[in-house]
Amino acid sequence: MRRFLIAGLLAVSAVACGNSQPSDSPAASASLPAASASLPATPASLPAVSLAPLPAVSLEPLKADFENPIAGAALPGSDSLLIAERAGRVILVNRSDAGQVTSTETALDIEKLVGSTDAERGLLGIAVRPDGSELFLSYTSSKDGSSQLDSYKLNGATVEPNTRKSVLSVEQPFENHNGGHIAFGPDGFLYMSLGDGGSSGDPNGNAQNRAVLLGKILRLDPDAEQAVAADNPFVNTPGAQPQIWLTGVRNPWRFSFDSATGDLWVGDVGQNQTEEIDFLPASQGGGRGANLGWDIYEGTAEFEDPNPATGASSAGPFTEPLVSYSHDEGCSVTGGVVYRGKAIPSLEGAYLFADFCNPEIKTIRLASVTQPDSGAEPSVESLGVELPSTVGFFEDSSGEILVISLTEGVFQIVDQN
Repeated sequence: MRRFLIAGLLAVSAVACGNSQPSDSPAASASLPAASASLPATPASLPAVSLAPLPAVSLEPLKADFENPIAGAALPGSDSLLIAERAGRVILVNRSDAGQVTSTETALDIEKLVGSTDAERGLLGIAVRPDGSELFLSYTSSKDGSSQLDSYKLNGATVEPNTRKSVLSVEQPFENHNGGHIAFGPDGFLYMSLGDGGSSGDPNGNAQNRAVLLGKILRLDPDAEQAVAADNPFVNTPGAQPQIWLTGVRNPWRFSFDSATGDLWVGDVGQNQTEEIDFLPASQGGGRGANLGWDIYEGTAEFEDPNPATGASSAGPFTEPLVSYSHDEGCSVTGGVVYRGKAIPSLEGAYLFADFCNPEIKTIRLASVTQPDSGAEPSVESLGVELPSTVGFFEDSSGEILVISLTEGVFQIVDQN
């Protein structure tokens, strides 16, 4: 039976990397057992948030031309941004102090390395080392579709193309569920999401198998041999891949760390029924060694029995989603970020997310979660703005949030007042 580590669900409306094939393994309709009475207390890192009305905001477009933008990153200590296009170009966007675009240029072009953008392939993730010295790109290879993580030296805003270094390579058995998001955590390590390898229903049992990297979020030391962070949870576990941070994900399409608390948020794309947002508090390890349940569970519903023949890591405990919603409300969750900027004070502490098939941008506010035994649910609300085909959120160097639409471009969330 599943033992929940975080209580609270809410049906709400929530990418390009959703379920592209019908399920060949129908999910069971049975509900999960109630949360254990011995749940740990909600962490002190979770700030009290006033549930005052959300601010009136709008989406201000970056006045620049992008072709299928998919991910973004800020240059540390600068107003400039790097925007990744799915086909393989990285665009440098220079902005004034007021946030207006002053110029754009191609900072790097890896289209030959990326090749196909069929199904869910392409340039999928971008991250900059916190000291601004390196750029990291996550993409699927033109040679065989494998997931690649490369680094390039950065000299200010200039990417040095001849400095490419392979950090990690992971074979992909199918064209979908590549994951591919990358971000530096508060500990200075580079985190990377990998989907379960694709097809439908995790046919190879990857997500529950610690012997493979698929269906995991990894914690990487780019400077170490095989990028292994020496204190990862499974470094000394026989048969487990040492890069693994957490297990049991289907296709984590965007995760983020709260810049104020270090808490980890994950948007995990579901099969045919349920999308989920997972909350992993820093004070409880920030997901260290956690198992998010796929493919034994989709959201909170039983999906498959554990199969020892495919290397299922255990029968639990599993971490319950903080929020889940049905495919009546969307089709493919796009995980977001917690607002910690200065321009919109009444948005402080709100987590913003979206769904590729639902243009409404939503928020989760966590004041009610500070009393987990009260039965209160997290507050999920519409932010009052819409953007079709949303594939990502990221913060600029000031903590302001930008939203990326695969079809419409890049927008900054601004206060209407």
